[in-house]
Amino acid sequence: MSDNTDNTQQTVDTSKWYFKFDPQTYAFIPGAVHEQVDNSTDVDPAGILNPVWNPSTNSWTGQSMEDYLAEQKANSQQNVDPQQQQVANLAIQVMAMNQKLNARITALEAEKEAKNV
Repeated sequence: MSDNTDNTQQTVDTSKWYFKFDPQTYAFIPGAVHEQVDNSTDVDPAGILNPVWNPSTNSWTGQSMEDYLAEQKANSQQNVDPQQQQVANLAIQVMAMNQKLNARITALEAEKEAKNV
């Protein structure tokens, strides 16, 4: 009885990475492998959030990091320190009173000048 086994091994190119995706949804499956399978590609999804494989364009689609950060910045509420807001309001009030006082001083000086003539 002789064993007829095939001792040949497939060589795997370890310099190349393949990125897997779900065969039904095409959503990226985190991780990378050295061996290509049907639901994988050598196109790196780096820089894309929640990547989804688009077989018709052979590319990953999703939101870029730049777009994500811009969206976060636009959606974030500006946090104002209540003490800073209070100081700003007081400064506005002081400036308004200063304008009124300057106008009153100018009027009094004009009256004084008119009496001295």
